[in-house]
Amino acid sequence: MFLKRLETVGFKSFAEKVTLDFVPGVTAVVGPNGSGKSNITDAIRWVLGEQSAKSLRGSKMEDIIFQGSDTRKALNVAEVTLVLDNADQTLPLEYQEVSVTRRVFRSGESQFLINNQSCRLKDIIDLFMDSGLGREAFSIISQGKVEEILSSKPEERRSIFEEAAGVLKYKQRKKKAEYKLAETQENLNRVEDITYEIEGQLEPLREQAAIAKDFLEKKAQLKDVEIGLLVAEIEQLHKEWQAVLQELEVNKCELEVKKQSIGEKEQLLESEKTELHALDASIDELQASLLIVTQELENLEGKKQLLNERSKHLAENKEKLEKDTEQLGITLEQQLKQLDQEQAALDTLDTENKAIKSDLRSLDKQLSRTQEDLSEQIEEKKSDYIDLLNEQAAKRNETNSLKQQLTGIDAKKERQRTKYKDVVLNRDEISEKREQLSESLKDATESRERAEEKADSLRMEAAQKREQYQEAQNKLYTGYQHIEKLRSKQEMLQEMKEEFQGFFQGVKAVLKARQDQKLEGIEGAVIELIDVPSAYVTAMETALGGQAQHIVVDTEASARQAINWLKQTHNGRATFLPLSSIQPKQIPVNVLGNASNREGFIGIAADLIQVDPQYKRAVDFLLGNVVIAEDLQHANDIAAALGRRYRVVTLTGDVVNPGGSMTGGAQKRNSQSLFTREKEMQEVTEKLSDFQARTEVFERKVAQLKEELQQLETSAEETRHSLKQLQEAEQELQAAFTETSIRFMHANDNLTMYDQDNAQYDTEREEVEKRIEQLQAELAGLDQQLQDIQREISELTEAHQAWQQTKEIKREEQQALQIRSAESLAKLENQQQRLSEFTEQLELTKQKYEEQQRVLQQMAEVGEKGQTEEEIAELITVKQQHKQQTTTLIEERKAERQERYDWVQQEELSVKEANRLHQNLVQQVQDQEVRSNRLDVELENRLMNLQQSYSLTFEKALATFGRAEDIETAQTEVKLIKRAISELGSVNVGAIEEFDRINERYSFLTEQKDDLYQAKSTLLAVIDEMDEEMKRLFEDVFNKIKTEFTEVFRSLFGGGHAELKLTDSDNLLDTGVDIIAQPPGKKLQNLGLLSGGERALTAIALLFAILRVRPVPFCILDEVEAALDDANVSRFAQYMKQFSEKTQFIAITHRKGTMEEADVLYGVTMQESGVSRLVSVRLEDAPTLVKV
Repeated sequence: MFLKRLETVGFKSFAEKVTLDFVPGVTAVVGPNGSGKSNITDAIRWVLGEQSAKSLRGSKMEDIIFQGSDTRKALNVAEVTLVLDNADQTLPLEYQEVSVTRRVFRSGESQFLINNQSCRLKDIIDLFMDSGLGREAFSIISQGKVEEILSSKPEERRSIFEEAAGVLKYKQRKKKAEYKLAETQENLNRVEDITYEIEGQLEPLREQAAIAKDFLEKKAQLKDVEIGLLVAEIEQLHKEWQAVLQELEVNKCELEVKKQSIGEKEQLLESEKTELHALDASIDELQASLLIVTQELENLEGKKQLLNERSKHLAENKEKLEKDTEQLGITLEQQLKQLDQEQAALDTLDTENKAIKSDLRSLDKQLSRTQEDLSEQIEEKKSDYIDLLNEQAAKRNETNSLKQQLTGIDAKKERQRTKYKDVVLNRDEISEKREQLSESLKDATESRERAEEKADSLRMEAAQKREQYQEAQNKLYTGYQHIEKLRSKQEMLQEMKEEFQGFFQGVKAVLKARQDQKLEGIEGAVIELIDVPSAYVTAMETALGGQAQHIVVDTEASARQAINWLKQTHNGRATFLPLSSIQPKQIPVNVLGNASNREGFIGIAADLIQVDPQYKRAVDFLLGNVVIAEDLQHANDIAAALGRRYRVVTLTGDVVNPGGSMTGGAQKRNSQSLFTREKEMQEVTEKLSDFQARTEVFERKVAQLKEELQQLETSAEETRHSLKQLQEAEQELQAAFTETSIRFMHANDNLTMYDQDNAQYDTEREEVEKRIEQLQAELAGLDQQLQDIQREISELTEAHQAWQQTKEIKREEQQALQIRSAESLAKLENQQQRLSEFTEQLELTKQKYEEQQRVLQQMAEVGEKGQTEEEIAELITVKQQHKQQTTTLIEERKAERQERYDWVQQEELSVKEANRLHQNLVQQVQDQEVRSNRLDVELENRLMNLQQSYSLTFEKALATFGRAEDIETAQTEVKLIKRAISELGSVNVGAIEEFDRINERYSFLTEQKDDLYQAKSTLLAVIDEMDEEMKRLFEDVFNKIKTEFTEVFRSLFGGGHAELKLTDSDNLLDTGVDIIAQPPGKKLQNLGLLSGGERALTAIALLFAILRVRPVPFCILDEVEAALDDANVSRFAQYMKQFSEKTQFIAITHRKGTMEEADVLYGVTMQESGVSRLVSVRLEDAPTLVKV
């Protein structure tokens, strides 16, 4: 097998489609730096399955897609195809030529193809495993890989030897076996947990099932006896009921006759009573009429007497009353007006009194200030004024004296200056120049310091930015690693899902058979068909347990077919749920209604999960009678409400079983639960997308940080250059200043006495001027204080004088206000008293006025009647006759009433006796009706009991079970059976079915456990066998490579010594590999002390040693000889040429010696910016071309 062709388009700098044809032998790829030579190596590595963008010299996988140039747009896809000659069938494919293609899109999607057939990345990796051509194989040596071989740790260096030994496939198989072993152990742990749980349920269920069977037997016995008893009792009660009904009918007829007779008598009696009542009413009316006549007669006689009395004085009294009434009305109106006036006066007096009190308080406050206070304050201020005047005079005298001193000092200084005039002028010029230089030097120093600060700031900022950039870059690489981990985890979860890992052996086999279309009617495992909300995962996992792996099928025939297939293929056991035959389980509505009202009730388990309607029947079968509760306490309450006949599961996985037993505690958490695998895969996918998006954002941030760092470094360099110029200018100024300072010192030496005198004069003058300024400031303050005190004394004096003048006036005002206040208060109290009297007088006037009005009205009534004494006497006579007639009529009717009343009394006695006899008969009928109803109810109860308890009619019960011969004996027997049933206590009839189900499950799990133990033992044996094989292969290949390495090293170096050593020869599976090298003429030394060329040549020697032991079809070397000198390059090229007979070499190189040994030479150029192109030359045709 050898590499025939590489086709690439859109990969890195290869914007256009490029094809490289390889021939057996050595192919060299040359070109200037940055032309894209190494992209060929990256392309081959990538198509062979490389997943690390960093290994491909990028930050993310999209970086390998052509990014565009100044004249070309970026591409959206990169594609590489590697074509290999497989005539010798090195690769396990039945093709003479094998092509491997990989594409990646800018959107992140990838495609893998083998011979243009879609495949997985895993398929490509498996295809080249242990062939020496994998992505990490020793056959592809990229830039820096040579150094990496020697610099890596011995344990990391071991992978090269493992690849050469061909143990990678065993390591992969071992890894899978260990994974399966872990999965088997998890399944085993799970099965053991379940069996442990079931074992705790099995014995109580066995007892409950035995009790339930005894209960059912007694229940059947009770049914036979009780139905016969009910039949006999029904017949007996029916006979008694019919006899009572006949007797009741006779008594009802007799009762009707008596009732009719009594009715006729009562009707006659009622008619007589009506007439008696009418007679009583007539008598009452006559007596009322007599009473009215008597009253009218008395009124007429009174009127007659009154008429005689009032006829004499009526006219006089009426006239007088009318005048008095009119006068009272006028008086009343005046009093109302006077009352309003008095109220207004009261309000005015109240307001005036309040104002006087306010003025009085104000005046009292003014008089509280005393004359002595004002006098004392005036004397104090005068004393302060005199003190300040004395102080002012003293300071003015001192100021005048100091001014005279200044004049004397100036005269002395002028005389001194005239004496040393020329010398001073010279020194002043030097001093002025020195000052200028000093200022310039100061400015230069400040500029230099600012430049230094800016440089330091930029340096620190650049260091900080560099640290941020490095930190961000590290985080970005960490993000890449995390993305790779997430992607690996995603692939692992996907593979687990595709391989049905975590399922029991039988279930897994059936599901795979469904996938391969070997079985029909398989809908899937229960766990595949349901969607459990996160909040209920633990509860559902506990409720379902192993039932989650039951397989749902469409019909029983499909289930039988699957079971037969399992038996034929010896793939274990499985439980099937035919949708056509399973019956949903449910809790009766009346029982569930009582439980659903309990606190902590969440719902029926079957209703809390999401499932396709066509599989609802299977879910109801498994979970239709399982209740979910919040916690164990609430679960106990709900179980009690359900009669402890159904299973109650809490959110934390605790269980209250039928019958009352409880299961709970801490559960062993499985990191790969079937219930959470799909959600975990979804979470991993979401996290992966999120991390990729965040990584892209972070990449832009890193690029921005890099740009900012470059700008800062540029600014820092410019600042350093400016700082250097400023330092040179400062040094020049410093030198000039130093020279001027020396000249100034020489001048000062000549004028020492002059300077000392001048300094003394200046010091004295300065002190005097400071003192004068201080005194002037103090004098200004004293002037202000004197003005303030003078003003205060004037104000106090004026206040004292004004006080003497107004003192008496204020006191008179105070006395006047006190008098006015007392008078106002007295007026106010008098007005309040007067108002009260006016109010009482007004009320009396109102009463008197109303009384006279009433008397006038009576007089008017008497005057209107105008009856004479003769008319009244005539009316009296008529009324007396009417009275006599009425009295006679009343006596007659009372006699008639007495006669009728006596007859009614006699008849009532007769009717009463008849009613008594009737009532006795009614009571007898009622008793018979009650007895009839009671017998009817008892009869109905027994018929209802027969119907409800046994679903039988009387006729069917009589025909099927017959009647009891002796009712009392049957009743005694029924009581004994019921007592025996009662003694059984709470019976869980479902325990029989539950026990059978649990016992069957326990047997099944026991078999599964045995199978798992056997599988575990098998896997351990396989792992041990693989370990032994890997040890054998590794040891064999290592010893061969060790021997070859010594020879190749001596050949390449022209002497010297090198060998390979195991770091832990007792542990061949994990031991590292040390390289010991001793070039010719040197002592044995550490690899780190070798030169770069020696290290490279040592690594090349190791590569050729491996190739001698394990030849590979082709080998790609990317500038591995870059560190070698010409002599070593020639030896390397010749050695490579020797190996090219068995191994095809593709060398990326800059070295002439390597090019000379190449059979085909490819040149990579970049004529167009950013786009790589190829130029090829077959060197074996070179002589022909030269002749031409």
